[in-house]
Amino acid sequence: MNAQARQFPASKTRRKRGSLSVELTCGSMLMVVFVVLGLHLGIIVFGAYLNDRVCRDACRNAAQGQDLSESTKLANAVIKGYQPNTFLSAPQIVAPIVYQDYAGSPPAQTSPYVQVKTITQATMPFGLLAFFNAGVLQDGKLTFVKSYTFPIVRVK
Repeated sequence: MNAQARQFPASKTRRKRGSLSVELTCGSMLMVVFVVLGLHLGIIVFGAYLNDRVCRDACRNAAQGQDLSESTKLANAVIKGYQPNTFLSAPQIVAPIVYQDYAGSPPAQTSPYVQVKTITQATMPFGLLAFFNAGVLQDGKLTFVKSYTFPIVRVK
């Protein structure tokens, strides 16, 4: 009878160890999914923030110009200051800059303005997986587009 009493606790301990391995495996798989989703979310938030900041700075700088060519040069100078990194492409001005000065005499209740539109692409590190490659995510890339309008500071 002593032999049976000793075997029962040992087999119970063995079952607990096996369930711990299964729980650890399932938990770590779930943790990997959360880490990948967090990484993607971080890239998306930073990409949207970067494109917004670049567009605002380029438009603000372009508003300092006295004509379209000077405004374009000023906006491009700001764009060149932002370098690409591993996941984000270099920002670009996608449309021609709109420089509306109304030839020095704007209509009533209207002010001269400049408008800049920028684009940045984010490459998702695990974008080739099927469940990340649906909807707005094409070929593992997400595109951010932003447009800003600022009043022209100096007019001829």
